[in-house]
Amino acid sequence: MLASQILSETPYQLIAGELNEEIFRIQLNSAKVEKSDAFVAMAGSHSDGHKYVEGAIGNGASLVLVEDGQTVWTREQLTDMTSGRKTAIVSVPDTRKAYADLSCTFFGHPSEKMNLIGVTGTKGKTTSTYMIQEIFEHAGRDCGLLGSVENRIWKDHHEWSSHTTPEAWEFQELLHTMQEHNVQDCVMEVSSLGLKFHRTRGVHYKVGIFTNFFLDHIMSGEHADEEEYFACKMMLFDSCEMALINKDTRRLNHVLENAGRCEQVYTYSIFQDADFMAKDITSKVQDGTPGMQFTLVTPTYSQEIFVPLLCDFNVDNALCAAASAYLCGIGKEAIVEGLSCVYVPGRMEKIRNPLGLHVYVDYAHNGDSLRVLLSSLRKFCKGRLITVFGCGGERSQYRRSGMGESSARYSDYTIVTSDNSRSEPLESILVLIKEGINKVEGAQYEVIEDRREAIRKAVSMATADDFVVVAGKGHERTMEINKVKFEFVDSDEVRKAIDALS
Repeated sequence: MLASQILSETPYQLIAGELNEEIFRIQLNSAKVEKSDAFVAMAGSHSDGHKYVEGAIGNGASLVLVEDGQTVWTREQLTDMTSGRKTAIVSVPDTRKAYADLSCTFFGHPSEKMNLIGVTGTKGKTTSTYMIQEIFEHAGRDCGLLGSVENRIWKDHHEWSSHTTPEAWEFQELLHTMQEHNVQDCVMEVSSLGLKFHRTRGVHYKVGIFTNFFLDHIMSGEHADEEEYFACKMMLFDSCEMALINKDTRRLNHVLENAGRCEQVYTYSIFQDADFMAKDITSKVQDGTPGMQFTLVTPTYSQEIFVPLLCDFNVDNALCAAASAYLCGIGKEAIVEGLSCVYVPGRMEKIRNPLGLHVYVDYAHNGDSLRVLLSSLRKFCKGRLITVFGCGGERSQYRRSGMGESSARYSDYTIVTSDNSRSEPLESILVLIKEGINKVEGAQYEVIEDRREAIRKAVSMATADDFVVVAGKGHERTMEINKVKFEFVDSDEVRKAIDALS
């Protein structure tokens, strides 16, 4: 595509060069720029991409986008950089928005030719998207999935994810590839940062789902405060045909007010009257698998549902999935079958084993998530509830004391260990976790810094009546300590620990 064509839907001012060169890719990293690439300079929280414009041009960029008002280079300096080169430089009002617009243009706006379902909210995004994808597959509709665990591009083809919501170029390329493989439906997690940084700009959603709103992701590099976090979440409704809202969420009235921008608004709830409801909720073992059973109530029928995941919050997720499938025209048979066999890596993932031990791996990585998880499991645990967790470094410090207190209050025994401490000293993380634990009088705990050893200890001390929960990392496939990243998968480590006992 010519530079003039890729800019055809974006306002710009030409600073230097001509827009007659072919563009094959758009890059944000100047070091990856090659001939016929476009480079978009963005000012980030840690570095300003405008500093690397000269390097991108030197690597052969055919087009460079800079932002109006940037102060790194003068117009004359930019013009001089292109002397003797086939590079065009344009200035745009907002390079982040332009990056998304150019990506949409290059790939031909694939979302407009698909049934795209977007799920946002503080909790429940991953589990809900897996449930929705499973329902669509049981309806005979090949459904893509984009999220924090993996990207399923077409049937039996997936890639591990690096971001919950991909950057705009990767995102549009994934949708385009799905279309090439005749995938007409896709469900995706839409993170607040994905919305904040306009990664989903220009995308059309058939259904936009809001699961809930809790105080998280408020820290340097993410969101300044609750209002900014909430406002970013609400951006989802700028481009949805239908909105599906959890009526049990905090700030419901504000959510519904924003959802009013959509053509149609529907609600779901496990506690109160709504368009879609879950009633008669109970735990059940079906075909040897423990889970939750409930009656799904829709505008046109009621249907008994079983989902092989424990805890009321998974009924909430299943209701969300069933409601969205209903709105997309999926029949109740596919909803029943899809939910009855759903599996979500790292989300209430029960590790099957020959010893009959109850061991779960979950992504709960803040106080609220851990509290909800443990208090829900407590209802089913006949013995001790043993929890293993750590907290990530260079992330919200409120999570540390919160997780410590939640584990101490709802577990019988806590093993505090490492997580992704990154470049932060583990001891500084442990101090705050212990502060939370010490808020609960008589709490039983120990610290085992090596996460592998901590998991082994928890598994070795468990009986058939106990529940072991390994929390914090869930689906993650690596761990980073002292800036060194290495492979570490909680579910794999649990299986190794169990094998050692067999």
